[in-house]
Amino acid sequence: MQNSSTRHNLIAAALIGVVKQIKAIKYYPPGHPALEAAAAESLRGFEPVLADDRPLALTVRKEGFLLDDGPVAKSNQVLVQLANFCFARRIQHLTFLADLNSTDLHHFVHFLLLDPQIIQRQGGFQVILEKARMTTIWTNIRDFDEILQRRHKIEALPEDPNFDPSTILSEVKEDTQGHQVDALDLAELVAKLEKEEDDTRFHHLLQELIPLLRLQLMEDRRPLVLRALLLLCRCATGKQYTQERRQNAQLAIDQLATDEMANYLVAYLFAATSEQKIRDILGKILAFMGDRIGRRLMETLADERMSGKRKVLGNILVRSGTPSLPIIYEYLADERWYVVRNAVAILGDIRSQEALSHLTPLLQHDEIRVRRETIRALTKISGQRAINILLQVAVNHDHDTQRQAILSLGAVRATIAVPTLLALLKKTDWSQRAIDLKKDAIRALGEIRDPAATVQLVRIVGKKRWLHRKLNDELRIAAAAALGDLGEESTLKVLEKVTHDRNAAVARAAAQAIKQLDKANP
Repeated sequence: MQNSSTRHNLIAAALIGVVKQIKAIKYYPPGHPALEAAAAESLRGFEPVLADDRPLALTVRKEGFLLDDGPVAKSNQVLVQLANFCFARRIQHLTFLADLNSTDLHHFVHFLLLDPQIIQRQGGFQVILEKARMTTIWTNIRDFDEILQRRHKIEALPEDPNFDPSTILSEVKEDTQGHQVDALDLAELVAKLEKEEDDTRFHHLLQELIPLLRLQLMEDRRPLVLRALLLLCRCATGKQYTQERRQNAQLAIDQLATDEMANYLVAYLFAATSEQKIRDILGKILAFMGDRIGRRLMETLADERMSGKRKVLGNILVRSGTPSLPIIYEYLADERWYVVRNAVAILGDIRSQEALSHLTPLLQHDEIRVRRETIRALTKISGQRAINILLQVAVNHDHDTQRQAILSLGAVRATIAVPTLLALLKKTDWSQRAIDLKKDAIRALGEIRDPAATVQLVRIVGKKRWLHRKLNDELRIAAAAALGDLGEESTLKVLEKVTHDRNAAVARAAAQAIKQLDKANP
C-alpha cells in the first residue's frame, strides 16, 4: 500500500508522461513510430499508480490537479499548465481505470488537442471518448457505478474489426465546417423569435432553436446564447404573453437545462470579462432553471475552493427555492464536512419548514462547524418547530452548540424559551463554562424582552458575593445590560443603587442601562 506522499509523486510522474505525449504529437507526423513509443512510455508511468487495481480519480482545476481534495505537485508548473489545458476543455474530473492501455492514452491525447469549441460542438469531451469506444479513461463522471454501467453498454456493442478510434478526429473536423453558418442562423432565429407574434409559429421556431443553441455553447457565442435564454425566460414568465407561449417557452428551457448548459453558464458567470450586469442576468437564468440543473450546481459548489464563487453559487440555489430542496438534501450526507456545511447554509437561506426534519440529525454531526451552521439555519427558518429544536439543544447538547442555541432563542425573541432560560440561571454551578452559559441566557432574556424575566435579573444585579465574586460580577454586568433592554421602569431604583457599586464595570453597566430606560420611558 503506497503512502500519500509516494502516491502523489507517482501520479505527478504519470501526468508528466501525458505532457510528453502532447509534445510528441505536436512534433512528429501522424503514424511516426515515436508516437507509439511515447504512448507506451506514458502507460509505464501510470502502471505503479494503478498497480493496486484502484482507479485514479482526479479533480481538475485551473490551478492544478487534486486527489481527494489535496493538490498533486502543486508547485509543478508543467502540471498546472496541463490542468489548465484540460479545464479549458471543460474537463473537471478525470478518471483512469486500472486496465488503462497505451492505445486509449494515444487517442485520449489526440482528442485533448482538439480546439475547445470543437469539443463542445460535439457534445463535450466524454461524448467524443464514447464515440471512440474508449472505456479506460472517463471525464466528468464522479460516480464509479455510473462509469461501470456506461462501460458495459459500450463493450456490449457489436464487434467491428475495422473500427478505428482515430476516425473520430476526421469526423469531428468535417462536422465543424458549418460552424460559422450556424452562428449566423442562430442570430437570425433569435431575432425572428423576438418579433414573432403568432404562438404557433413561435412554437415552430423554438423547435429549431433548441438543437441549434446546443451547438453554440462556445466562448465567443456567449452574448448570443445569453440573448436567446433571456428571451425564453421572459416569455415563460411574462404576464403579457398567452398561456400557450409561456408553456412552450418553459418546455424549451427544460430541454436546455442540462449539465453542459449549467457548466457553460457558470463559466460565463465567473469569466473575468463578464460585467456585473451580465452576471446578474446569468444568476437569474440559472436560478430560473432551478432543480433541473440543481445537482450540477451543487457539484460545482462542492468542488469550488474560492469563497466568493461559493457564495454566488449558493445564492443561485437559494433563489431557485424549494424545488431544489431534494437535491440539496442529498449533500447533507456527504463525507466532506464543508460540503455539508454549505448545503445547510443554503437550506437556512431558503427557509423552508420542510427542511427542519433533515437538519435536526446534523446537530449530532462530528464537525462543530456543521453543528454551528445547523443552528444558524434553524434560527433563520424560525417558527415553532425550529424554536422547539433550539430549546432542546439549549439544555441537552455540547457546550458550544448549547451557547449558540441560547443566543439564537434570544435573536428570534422566543418567549416560550423564558422558563428554560430562567431555570438555567438558578443552577448552582460556578465553573467558567456554566457562567458563560448563564451570561448567554441573560443576554437572550434581554433580547426577548419578556417582563417575566425582570425579577430574576434584578436579583442577579443586586446580589453580591465574596465567594466567586469575579464570576458573579460578570453575571451582574450581563443582567444590568439585559434590564436596560427590557426597559422596565420599575427597575430604575435598583439600577441607580448599583451605579455606586465598588466594581467599576458593574457600575458602568448599570448607568448605561439607566440611559436605555430613559429612552424607553421618555
